[in-house]
Amino acid sequence: VAITGLAQFLTSRLVKAAHEGDYELMRNAFASSLKAMEDEATSDAEIVASIPSVRKAFIGRDRAALQAETVGMFRTIEPKYAIDQAQFHVPPGVSFLRLHSPEKFGDDQTSYRPMLAEVHHEKSLRKGTAITKGGPAIFGIVPILDDKGQLAGSFEMGLEFGPVLKELKTAYGIEGAVFFEEKQLREIATDLEPDIITPKNRVGKYIRYYATHPDLMGAVVTDRDVEITEARRLERTVARSPWGVQLVPLYNYANKQIGVVALATSFAEDKALAGRSLVWQMLAAVFGVVVIAGVVLVAIRGLLLAPLASLTDRMTALAAGDASRPAEPLEDYCDELQKLASGYEKLRGQKQA
Repeated sequence: VAITGLAQFLTSRLVKAAHEGDYELMRNAFASSLKAMEDEATSDAEIVASIPSVRKAFIGRDRAALQAETVGMFRTIEPKYAIDQAQFHVPPGVSFLRLHSPEKFGDDQTSYRPMLAEVHHEKSLRKGTAITKGGPAIFGIVPILDDKGQLAGSFEMGLEFGPVLKELKTAYGIEGAVFFEEKQLREIATDLEPDIITPKNRVGKYIRYYATHPDLMGAVVTDRDVEITEARRLERTVARSPWGVQLVPLYNYANKQIGVVALATSFAEDKALAGRSLVWQMLAAVFGVVVIAGVVLVAIRGLLLAPLASLTDRMTALAAGDASRPAEPLEDYCDELQKLASGYEKLRGQKQA
């Protein structure tokens, strides 16, 4: 029983260690996937900004020509590569052409987009998560310089969040959801689809912007859970199935928290294996008890205690003057009792003499 208890303790420690690995995997996989999307957005922006005809039209501030060169291309690649937004800016951060909404331009975005302002100030590319009028996205922004090396403006490409979480689900079976602060969405993302900021998507002060499994994520992440400023983990049971949930705060380029990412992985298999291990360990304990009982009955009682009781009776009779009861043959006794039986026979012989 003690060995079984120790084995169960070690099993529980192994399960806990496995879960620690699951949480770390979720954090690392999300960070890696997010960085890959940022790099992809940046490379896509660089490719478009380097097209000679596009550069010429933008540097010449010919909006009609720039729109003719880029909008058709954007509409072709948008559904294929999950591109959410694409936009040209002129210093310090004024929209010159939105490929996703060509009719809207001329607004200064520097007040709520520090990453864009820094690109124009530093004349170097930047990448990260941001909320714009079109909604949250993963951006890569590259500066566009004229032939004299002067800043003509910038071009950005914004990718959707959905593929980041879909990739985690496909590769690791991790369900995910991303939440953005409702106040910022209402103040900044004025062009966002109206069916997103709704009561059914409200979780605390956040709006569930995207989820791979909305029903599940709605069950494992509550209003109080998303109120975090640092990474947090928890376990929830949904439909009798245990889930490990990793919550990660999401920051924009200015290191201001704009949302929370929730990742969930099923612990059902681990729990099932731990349960089966407990059953086998209990069966092993029962088997051990039976074996030990057999040893006690056969070895100890049969080979030691019963012969010892027989010699005790004979010794008691001898002490009372009865020397008529010889001991069993010596080979019938175990090694430990043979000397005792031999001594008994000597005393019995002396008594008879």
